[in-house]
Amino acid sequence: MSHTHNHPEGLHCSCCNPMWKSLIPDAKLGETENEKNTENTTLSNTIIFRTGTNPMDENDKNIGYIQTMAEGKDAMVEAVGIKNGYIIATGSYDSVKEKMPEDTAEQIIFGGQTLLPGFFEPHLHILPTAVFNMATDVGPFIGQELRTNVATKEEDKYSTNWIIQTLKKEATDGKKESLSDTWIFGSNADPSLLINHNKEFNAEILDRVSNTQPVFLMNSSMHLAYVNTAAIELAARKGVTLNKDGILKEIAEMEPVLKIIAESINPITFEKKLSTEVDKIFKEASSRGATYLFDAGIEPYSQKGLNQPEYLKEKANKDCSVRIGGALVAITLDDFNNKIENKYYPNKGNDKFNLAYVKVVSDGSNQGLTGYQKAPYDCNENFVLYGEDGTKISEQINEGVFNYGYPIEFNTLISKAVDNNWPVMVHANGDHALDRTINAFKLAGINKSTIESRRDRIEHASLLSNQNMADMRELGISPSFLIGHVGYWGWVFQQTILGKERSNHLDRCYAALHDYDMRITLHSDNSVTPLGPLRMMEQSITRIMEGAPKELNTQVLNKTERITRFQALKAMTYDSAWQCHADKWAGSLEVGKCADFVLLEENPLTYSNKEGVYSAQGMRNIPVLETWKGGIKRYSTADEIKELLLENPSLRVGVKDLV
Repeated sequence: MSHTHNHPEGLHCSCCNPMWKSLIPDAKLGETENEKNTENTTLSNTIIFRTGTNPMDENDKNIGYIQTMAEGKDAMVEAVGIKNGYIIATGSYDSVKEKMPEDTAEQIIFGGQTLLPGFFEPHLHILPTAVFNMATDVGPFIGQELRTNVATKEEDKYSTNWIIQTLKKEATDGKKESLSDTWIFGSNADPSLLINHNKEFNAEILDRVSNTQPVFLMNSSMHLAYVNTAAIELAARKGVTLNKDGILKEIAEMEPVLKIIAESINPITFEKKLSTEVDKIFKEASSRGATYLFDAGIEPYSQKGLNQPEYLKEKANKDCSVRIGGALVAITLDDFNNKIENKYYPNKGNDKFNLAYVKVVSDGSNQGLTGYQKAPYDCNENFVLYGEDGTKISEQINEGVFNYGYPIEFNTLISKAVDNNWPVMVHANGDHALDRTINAFKLAGINKSTIESRRDRIEHASLLSNQNMADMRELGISPSFLIGHVGYWGWVFQQTILGKERSNHLDRCYAALHDYDMRITLHSDNSVTPLGPLRMMEQSITRIMEGAPKELNTQVLNKTERITRFQALKAMTYDSAWQCHADKWAGSLEVGKCADFVLLEENPLTYSNKEGVYSAQGMRNIPVLETWKGGIKRYSTADEIKELLLENPSLRVGVKDLV
């Protein structure tokens, strides 16, 4: 299979692709049952958190830590006092106590436990992720690990056969929260990480799932999907002609099938399922210490379909475990002119919900072979190196895609956003897309004098050159790195997709900080990679390529770009708050800010796995004991255990001491 990259329409980026909307039933979404009566009736705690020793064990002399990140510095204090959802005092225990009401409750931080500002997730996609989470996940992850690395059986590793068997089980068993009762719908398939050499999907392969039930499998890049013969025949009965091989390319070929699937979705149950899946994302984020989520692709309302800004605003203003910021995506220049200009205004929200940016998606994804490059990718769409299997290097022509008319539409869009005082965040993965993006910012007239008011961003910023970073510094632009590119895909980038030389330019965190004095952040782009602030810190500190064969020694991608633990922590807290225009509310534990914090079992600044030479390896597994937002405990490991025991009392043996 080989596809040329002609893209007459559509947004060729898995994280902002609008195709997910085709699955929303043609019905107005209103208030769902599980959203009713959920106004915040929980009272914020008045409490002092202070360091000390274990009050239940006099032999445990290990104290805890409170790291405030005040002013972005390595600042430790003895106590923090909160009242009415805000921090009202920090410093010594005595100085904090005298500022608090008499008989204020206290919680001691002991045994190496560490209280930190709540983590930020500065770039994710809430609604598309929620919709596709209703499908059967056949992605490459188990939790925050690559499936192949943690599967104990060969048949459970990430392979074509595992995907087939997982979908086949869905055909047999079904599941209540599935998108459709008619279709078998699989999402997040990532051929680049399959362990088998043949990474091809088509109708013949999907017929192994079912000969009678229609199957739809979405590639994680979202520029390809696959259907089986039953789906091709069903589409024909609906008047839609599909390719006989079952391979669907881009929106033009996928959207008609998604609309057929949407016809089989009950709009009433869909509404409830959507709300439930969104809440699951919030709960997962809270369980991993995140208190602020920044949605990097909210579509402005256009008088039809789901009103995404209002939906998320309503969610945030209820008893929500996280705060929500976001960017309005402009898929075209017309989108900005007709849907954003004079209808929305930047940074007019509050600490619960705030629209801070206009989002522009210049190209696709490098692992999906749609990031816009100056030189062709080193492999074809089956991730076979050119020159292997009889392919000719002269056929090496895929340089990815650019999503806008260039130069007029793209440059005009950036300039219009700037002229309307909108900060701009531009998705740019390929080196060619990065050059065009930086040039568009230059033409828009920004410079480093506007950095504090605007805080323009480049998202992913995968293949930054020295010149790119020098220009960004002069323009006042900061990068947000999808650090999973290094951790999860680093090996396949190096060995197959980009080659060693280009791969060394991936996520240049150290150079951005040290050589070009930029502030950086780290993000998951969820659902592209799993939520996990500690995991992202770990990957930026170690730059270990987790996809490398286990028989090799630990493989590190360009070790000169590793950053320190404190720099990684600052990227996930203080600098993320700044980059998301939320620093007046969160990002550090300072007087007047919201009482948003996370309690970890161990300090990530001193954590050591005590094995091997990479002591930060495994940092992602530091237990999150509690997460607080606005002075209210939103997540607790102990509460999770108690809930689990109530559901299954037989588990009580061996865990009673934990509760």
